[in-house]
Amino acid sequence: MKWVFLVVVLILLASGLLMGAVVASNWTRNFANQPKLMPGEEPPGGKPLLMPAGTLPRTGGELARTLEQGSRMKNPVTPTPESVARGKPLYAIYCAPCHGPEGAGDGPVGPKFIPATDLRQAATQQKSDGYLAHYIGHGGAIMPAYGEAISVEERWDIVNYVRSLAAR
Repeated sequence: MKWVFLVVVLILLASGLLMGAVVASNWTRNFANQPKLMPGEEPPGGKPLLMPAGTLPRTGGELARTLEQGSRMKNPVTPTPESVARGKPLYAIYCAPCHGPEGAGDGPVGPKFIPATDLRQAATQQKSDGYLAHYIGHGGAIMPAYGEAISVEERWDIVNYVRSLAAR
């Protein structure tokens, strides 16, 4: 009786290990046997793989990958007092540490790092709204990207607030 019990346990253990190996081997091979482009391989038909029309990024809003594309974006948020009021606290959190409370580039980070741009100067104010919004989201030479922290709509509110700084 003792031997029968031991044989049954060994058979169950062996069959469990065998089933686990079969399932695991099929699972890992599944990913190897799927259609995909290998590095340096041409897409089917020789055409680049483009995103379908109407595709939006996961964060919503416009899909602009370069500063040039961003510069062409139009501001969908009318620069109303409400929009400027929504942009002011966001500016205070994300922008004022470098650009200063009034946009003069005199924030507390400047003396310890690289002085920030004066947002009130004509060269900055002549940039398009899309340029500024893209720069806020994607960053630049010394400016960090805030795309993960600031939504697309909030970027436009900040742009409207920055525009209001020049009027002061």
